[in-house]
Amino acid sequence: MAARLLRMVTDGEVTAVDGTDVRVGAESACVHGDSPGAVAMATAVRARLEAAGVTVRPFTEEPG
Repeated sequence: MAARLLRMVTDGEVTAVDGTDVRVGAESACVHGDSPGAVAMATAVRARLEAAGVTVRPFTEEPG
């Protein structure tokens, strides 16, 4: 999951179920909280993105 998301963020591509590469213009990603291992998955995704220099931030910033 983390590797696929990193590729989506850095290259703008994902691999479809049939194996073809598809260009995407995603601006956000979601880890479903009811998925088995969701917390561990979210932690791994965030760590992988940050290690690659990708800034992870909330959808909205608190007024300040």
